Amino acid sequence: MEHRERHCPAPPPRCLVRMPAGYRLPVPWPRSRDMIWYNNVPHPKLVEYKKDQNWVTKSGDYLVFPGGGTQFKDGVARYIQFVEQIMPTIQWGTHTRTVLDVGCGVASFGGYLLDRNVITMSLAPKDEHEAQIQFALERGIPAFLGVIGTQKLPFPDNAFDVVHCARCRVHWYANGGKPLLELNRVLRPGGFFVWSATPVYRKEQRDQDDWNAMVTLTKSMCWRTVVKSEDINGIGVVIYQKPTSNSCYLERKTDEPHLCSKKDGSRFPWY
Repeated sequence: MEHRERHCPAPPPRCLVRMPAGYRLPVPWPRSRDMIWYNNVPHPKLVEYKKDQNWVTKSGDYLVFPGGGTQFKDGVARYIQFVEQIMPTIQWGTHTRTVLDVGCGVASFGGYLLDRNVITMSLAPKDEHEAQIQFALERGIPAFLGVIGTQKLPFPDNAFDVVHCARCRVHWYANGGKPLLELNRVLRPGGFFVWSATPVYRKEQRDQDDWNAMVTLTKSMCWRTVVKSEDINGIGVVIYQKPTSNSCYLERKTDEPHLCSKKDGSRFPWY
């Protein structure tokens, strides 16, 4: 998927990029979570493409973000509440303070978690829908583009309390499970992976194949399934927990994935 990554042009630019025509001082936070100036990011493609899912709408001089999404049928605030309901241990803002949101869309999940005293880094594995990362940055929500699976993520080990993925369509088990092993690296011991995607609740063969592959991979990594549930709209969520000690790794019948030795540096699991 490297072709989906953004690359600097060659040769590299030697001049300052002009401000876009009509650019204005961004709407200040917290209003910017819900609206930005249209002329600052004048890309209407997502407005049309996701018009039935409430991601973003155009209203006069503004782009408005109602807090909807493909998985957020009743709005992202209700979804956040639902996750805490089925897994009270998450305790947004108390037990959970740092989140990595993979497949973030326009980053409404991270934007609304700020109300709960949670800092979220929103990651788009691909910017297939025009300008979604620019929308997030203009809103004032931390976000970046990085194709998980081709490069190590720019975060230290054990950096996040929770990793979240709603309909992110990442093949976690691909390439020997490298994408999920990278999440395992940045997730702290005892941290949670909240996966809300079609393989969790749909019965089509492709989804079931993805689900079975995830069951095999997570078991081999000693991740424990702590919750599997559906909301009133039939959207399924599964929550895994990373172990807090190495005991499970040592008891596995097959040493796959391998346990890193003490002399291996933090780069070793990836390279």
